[in-house]
Amino acid sequence: MNILPTTGSQVLKIIPRKDASDPVIKLTNKDTNKTVTVTPTKTDEGQYMVLTGTFTLTVDTLYRYSVEVSASDDEEIYRGLIFATNQSNLEKYFVNENVYTEEDSYDNEFIIL
Repeated sequence: MNILPTTGSQVLKIIPRKDASDPVIKLTNKDTNKTVTVTPTKTDEGQYMVLTGTFTLTVDTLYRYSVEVSASDDEEIYRGLIFATNQSNLEKYFVNENVYTEEDSYDNEFIIL
């Protein structure tokens, strides 16, 4: 899962199934199930394909995305998830922080017969 800011330049660093010269990203909002197509700028860093673009993301929303070879070739070369947030320190951001609450309504005793 990639955690991206909702504003500014967003960067996806992926290892695709195969290389593409003009990849496109199909970005689907998991709440509304609406898909938009984004044409990012592609650069290479070793084995990684780095896709830089400006996506319109809604805060605290999960997106499903797939990277395709080009606008005319819909072969999928990568897929993943994006979580959009306005948190400033993304390296220390946790999606589930303070979400889990421990169940304490039982005493954890069992009977052996």
